[in-house]
Amino acid sequence: MATPTNTSQASPANASDAGTPAVPSATAMTPPVSAATIPAPAAPAEPPPLPQAVPLSPEEELEAEEFGNFWQQPFAQYVLPFMSSLIFHIALIVIAVLALAVHQAVNEPERRVQNIIPDSEIFTDGPPGGLLHPGLGGDDTRDAFQDMFPDVAPDSPGLAERPGPSLLPSLAGFGENQSEGADLIAIGPGGGRGTAVGLGTGTGDGSGLLAPFGNPGGGAGIGPRSNFLGLGGNARRIVYVCDASGSMLNMFDLLRIELRRSIDRLAPVQSFNVIFFQGTGFLAADRTGLMLATPANKQRTYDFLERTFPRGETNPLPALELAFAQKPELVYLLTDGDFSGPGNDAVVAWCKARTADGKVKINTIAFIPRESRENPQDLEYVKALRQIAEDSGGRFRHVTDDEMGY
Repeated sequence: MATPTNTSQASPANASDAGTPAVPSATAMTPPVSAATIPAPAAPAEPPPLPQAVPLSPEEELEAEEFGNFWQQPFAQYVLPFMSSLIFHIALIVIAVLALAVHQAVNEPERRVQNIIPDSEIFTDGPPGGLLHPGLGGDDTRDAFQDMFPDVAPDSPGLAERPGPSLLPSLAGFGENQSEGADLIAIGPGGGRGTAVGLGTGTGDGSGLLAPFGNPGGGAGIGPRSNFLGLGGNARRIVYVCDASGSMLNMFDLLRIELRRSIDRLAPVQSFNVIFFQGTGFLAADRTGLMLATPANKQRTYDFLERTFPRGETNPLPALELAFAQKPELVYLLTDGDFSGPGNDAVVAWCKARTADGKVKINTIAFIPRESRENPQDLEYVKALRQIAEDSGGRFRHVTDDEMGY
């Protein structure tokens, strides 16, 4: 019997004849793998045991329950966060205010504190300023004097130790020849030997409107002055608070004269106001603030005086409220009778409370009627005015119509 031919295996000759290279069989190249050579898979590791919770004691369980209940209450959820936020912001504001105060205290430049002298003696006795040797040692708290030119009025407002280019206006002061030397007058550092800032009259070389003749010294002196019915002061900010009630009818014309005379003496560096109290209100030359003592503002005030007439009762508190709101240094308070509105004691207490810090002085003036000239000290309103002046550090004076308008 014939042997069958294996067609799956070709001889090299046949392969060559077919033109295709012989490819070894994959089965022939891979060695056989037995099941014994395959490693068994590793068994999974067991997880570590979980920690067991420790049971709480009955006391701890009660405390935990109470603590949880507290934070669930409306107070803890709503009120407590608000209070915490409020306290935090208040603390921030307090810290900011304290920091600002410290900053201002450290950086604020040193300032000279003016000593307000509400004393009539600085206008009456002795040389201007009421001082025996004003200006000695370059003291800028005293008036400037010069010893070179004796032909100068003792009340000259000048500060220079020698005359300016024009001798005539320097010697004439602020009189009718002022216009001839108007270029010598300026507001600025004093022209004398002192260093204070005030009403300067020179050009910086020590010349200008001559200071009064006397023992030489320097400085701006006690500063600008005011004088009203024999009382005065060196304040720059002045308010006249005067009675314009019906009882002043016979003396109001004299009061107008005295007010105009006092205002006319004010220097341009000063500021002022006039406030009349009548009824339950007041009339003011300016309700918005003090006016610089310029010629225009003085004339405006004179017109106001002419338009005002006395009427009503005597209540000074509204007028005093406005006066103190305008930050004065010196107040003149004048009346001819009891404060019938609030009462004398109420006005005394009000003034004492407003002047307790010593920043404002009140000079008080009492008009005395003819029938009370023998014993004015017995009048109740005189006692009240005297007390007001004493409490504030001011001065008191009583006058009659014979002493006014001249």
